[in-house]
Amino acid sequence: MKTALAIAMIAFPLAAGPNDFPLARPAASFEVAETAGQAAAIVWDGRWQGTTVTGQQIVLDLRVKGQRLTGRLIVGKQSADITAGKISGQAFALETGKIDGYAVAGTGRYVGDAIEFSIDGVKEPLTLTRVK
Repeated sequence: MKTALAIAMIAFPLAAGPNDFPLARPAASFEVAETAGQAAAIVWDGRWQGTTVTGQQIVLDLRVKGQRLTGRLIVGKQSADITAGKISGQAFALETGKIDGYAVAGTGRYVGDAIEFSIDGVKEPLTLTRVK
């Protein structure tokens, strides 16, 4: 009897066709992808602050949706929206509207509990820490 039950447990699902098994898997991988996206948002979402080499305060106010990065860059008393931004693992790239007549392009990467932010045309990267 146990043998017949074991055979039935294997045979009946296979009789429905091999394509029935993969349908159970996408839900699990979707949840993993969603969790990974949520983890990226947790890492990047928020307000990051530092100081430029000239002593001006710089703030990145970041929001993530999927791999898209939006928000604002504030340098001193001037600010601009992030017009293009993308997350890629532990790094991002962004472009902003004009600040003091110039669009800003830069890249950043997550290092410990901070962001190392490099602005195109500036020699040294800036370190920004989360304030919210």
